[in-house]
Amino acid sequence: MAPSQKIPAIVLGGGISGLTAACTLEEQRHDYLLVEKCPTLGGLTRTVEVGDFCFDYTGHFLHLTRYSTPEDIPYANLKNDEWAQISRRSYCFVGGKFITAPIQYHLAELPSCLFTQCVASYNARPTLSDAQDASFWEYMVSGFGQALADLFLIPQNEKTMAISLDLLSKDAVRRFFPAPDEDLVRKGMTVRAPNSTNGYNSVFWYPKTGGIGKLVQGLRTGIRNHVENQDVISVSLRDRTICTRTGGRFTWDVMFSSIPLKSLCEMTEDQELQSVAATLSHSSTISFNIGLRGPLRPEFEGIHWLYVPDRSIPFYRVGFYSNIGDGTCAPGRSSIYVEVGLPSEAVDRTNLVHDLQPRIIQSLEELGWIDSQDVVCVVMHVMRHAYVHHTPQRNSALDFIRGRLREACVVPIGRYGLWDYTSMEDSMESARAAVLEAGQ
Repeated sequence: MAPSQKIPAIVLGGGISGLTAACTLEEQRHDYLLVEKCPTLGGLTRTVEVGDFCFDYTGHFLHLTRYSTPEDIPYANLKNDEWAQISRRSYCFVGGKFITAPIQYHLAELPSCLFTQCVASYNARPTLSDAQDASFWEYMVSGFGQALADLFLIPQNEKTMAISLDLLSKDAVRRFFPAPDEDLVRKGMTVRAPNSTNGYNSVFWYPKTGGIGKLVQGLRTGIRNHVENQDVISVSLRDRTICTRTGGRFTWDVMFSSIPLKSLCEMTEDQELQSVAATLSHSSTISFNIGLRGPLRPEFEGIHWLYVPDRSIPFYRVGFYSNIGDGTCAPGRSSIYVEVGLPSEAVDRTNLVHDLQPRIIQSLEELGWIDSQDVVCVVMHVMRHAYVHHTPQRNSALDFIRGRLREACVVPIGRYGLWDYTSMEDSMESARAAVLEAGQ
């Protein structure tokens, strides 16, 4: 066995939260090492170039609440003139029409029969139970009525997160699905708004040329100590040592982990920790990035993304890269991304190339949204950890896991390290705050 290398601070994972942690350690003049299993840094916030196209791993947009502009993000080394601020235009494909999102505030746009059903159901909606174990399904129905829940809210979220909403806690809501606003719902029954600025992601930033990988490029310029192709296969909390598949052994004083919390626990020798982590669940997302010759269909002009709740259609969302940034593909080309949600255990059982991909192309063609003869290339990305599930047992499991990890000076950071649903900005800020707190 190779001798272990002592590193005062180890950062696991080279996505945006791991990079931010490393940048903060660099700024604080701490000795550290960032360990990344892939050949390059960036995690899920990477952009790949394929011929005439730039494809992100999926739709990743920079929503800012703490900082005014990209240039203000710590350590990112971004220039505002290279980014565009975009007002969201998103829609829901319901009843054969494009309904402005969020659909619950634009009911007047529904076909008349669906509108009548949704209004009557909203007026007769039940009261949400005060019980701690109230489900996300109950939250939807009590907030917006059974008809709208059945038409859009339940199937859309179940397709996205690949789980029954009966199994999720109402804690799954938070700011990404805010509590219903009675005034907005009522207004949306009478006013046909051209578009809405409702929601946390009503305005976002995106590079004028290339893709979201520009954020990673900025963050990693400040990183000196990093190793790639180092896949961690075991974590000894007792010895505070990680071992990699290539034989590397590193010992920490403190470790900041951005890798999925469930995976981290599974690597340890702690059987009790493994058992508790086994109660955590998540979905996977398969993203198909499609390059097209020629422009998008006229009906998609100006649309950034489209939610698709119909269970007979295999994908839950379609996004339009070339509407979001002109610099994502060459002139005369257009590009889209298509997202499919799967239970985590189904990814390895699904023939993604010979079964799922042809079904995606066929479905898009049957809808009249593309012509398969215009497809120049398809780039598929598998995100094994997409949406963590806020199940009733999640909070108690996290309390136990964090306590056990704290004993070994392991600090979870980022969306998946914290096992939460957070924005890119939140993920980066969680890493920076964790390093600063640990250094006090």
